[in-house]
Amino acid sequence: MPAFGANTPVLDSFLTVIIDSIRSKNGQRITELIQLDIGSLPPERQKPYADLNSELNRNYPPEKDGELSARCHRDLSQDEFGLFSITFSDSIVHYFRYLRDFTTADNHAKASKIRQLTRYGVIMIPIVLSFSRTLATIASNLDRNPSLVRSNDLLKTPDTEGAPGKVSFVEDAANVLRDAFIKCLAGSPGVSRTSRPTADDKRVGIYLTANSCLKLLTQCRKLRNAQQMFSSIDAQSPPMLYYPAAQRVTYLYYLGRYHFANNHFLRAQAALQAAYEQCHRDAIKHRKTILIYLIAANLCLGRFPSSSLLSRPEAIELSQRFLPLCKIVRTGDLGAFYQYLDAETESGMWFLRRSVLLQLQNRCEIIVWRSLIRKTFSFSGYMGEEKKVPFLRLQYVQHAAAWALNRRIPPTPASGFMSHASNAKSSYIDPEFGDMDLAINETGFDVESGEYIEEYVGQHQSSNGDNVEQTPTMTEIESVILSLIQQGLIKGFALHTNPRFAIPGSQKAGGPMTAGFPEIWKVIKSRMGDEPVPGWVEEANLHTGGSNVVRIFGARPAGA
Repeated sequence: MPAFGANTPVLDSFLTVIIDSIRSKNGQRITELIQLDIGSLPPERQKPYADLNSELNRNYPPEKDGELSARCHRDLSQDEFGLFSITFSDSIVHYFRYLRDFTTADNHAKASKIRQLTRYGVIMIPIVLSFSRTLATIASNLDRNPSLVRSNDLLKTPDTEGAPGKVSFVEDAANVLRDAFIKCLAGSPGVSRTSRPTADDKRVGIYLTANSCLKLLTQCRKLRNAQQMFSSIDAQSPPMLYYPAAQRVTYLYYLGRYHFANNHFLRAQAALQAAYEQCHRDAIKHRKTILIYLIAANLCLGRFPSSSLLSRPEAIELSQRFLPLCKIVRTGDLGAFYQYLDAETESGMWFLRRSVLLQLQNRCEIIVWRSLIRKTFSFSGYMGEEKKVPFLRLQYVQHAAAWALNRRIPPTPASGFMSHASNAKSSYIDPEFGDMDLAINETGFDVESGEYIEEYVGQHQSSNGDNVEQTPTMTEIESVILSLIQQGLIKGFALHTNPRFAIPGSQKAGGPMTAGFPEIWKVIKSRMGDEPVPGWVEEANLHTGGSNVVRIFGARPAGA
């Protein structure tokens, strides 16, 4: 804030600087003047705002808001500045009210006033971007401390999906920032989309406002509502390489989170990989956050983190969580998989708090089955000879799955995700009593009376053992095999009459283990192709007299 004369009222000096800056179109100077987080400024810079706070409370208390408004509209005359003066004067009045009341207002009141300021639109881009970042920060703090927000403070407006009812302050703040994002995305009239944004171009704020909005949507678990935002960026944004690395990394992180939440793991992996590679190596906290979702996305694609990656500073804590899971997936231990990702366990809760548990449960389960089948084939399968097709009897897979499930005892009564392990455990029979039904049938022993009755010989109906199919059932095993074949994760065919999995043509392809079990990552990658990631504008396409693609390398940051 510039130094003001000792004999000049602070408000007069303040308005003089603003008017001079408007005349010279110096938006940056106004941004430096209009501060919201006064407490974070150095002590010498806080004094003019403290003086202005005292002067406003003394000369323009709340009951004199009309006089304050008239003063601002008079100094920012419509005769000189046209229609611009009306909206800008209103925003300045709201800012002075904020300065007058910020020493006595709580966080919620401050955020409400900033929300009003931001809603006046992109009058001067630097100011709005500064307001947007501060609004996102305060709204996030309020969300982390719900006790600071009264229930009657919830806004009775449509939510981000258009449904009527009360909306939390965080959601409403996200809507405000979405409006600022739309105005930034529209750009300045007559400016080509593919040109590099200049400092006074509205497009300079596209990713700053988008990131602030995405931060709030993620915090209130409404990231799925960002689809329209990503589609708009796809259609209207300049290439991302025009923008600073910090904005690119933040945006790619949220884009990856969005695709991960929607089960588009290949898209999520591409965006998160780019965010991780572009994030500064000293930003350990940010790299760690990105790495959580990058490793999870890769696991869902059948890729495991390397030892060199897990030895990096940002991955030391993560290795304690992901290494046991990787080992379980590799070995095909179904029981350990269900137990490790059970929401009732400490490990399951860790993944749940980071919103990756359900994706790991749903997608990695079929990969665990594939590992179990592959290991069973290597131990018990027929490897084939000349003109004989290698095969594996599915009965062996059934026994292996039952053994893996039975040897794990759930920590709590199983339900939902642990139902497989629970079912398998309930069908277990101690070997000493395995032939009990046969002995009862042969002797006619009556269990209730303890007597041998000749008429009961051969009449006993088994309640366990042969009459109860082993869990998992053969039907379930066949369904898993067919699902893996359909997805291309195993190569071959299944026989139902004599349940088997066969791998034809394996001798020419390096053996059944190579031919029948291709690399999961390559299978998924080849199936999805090299389609661009929706929401990620990597290059500019100019169609001038033909189909020319202009690739952008070494582009400077926006406004440079």
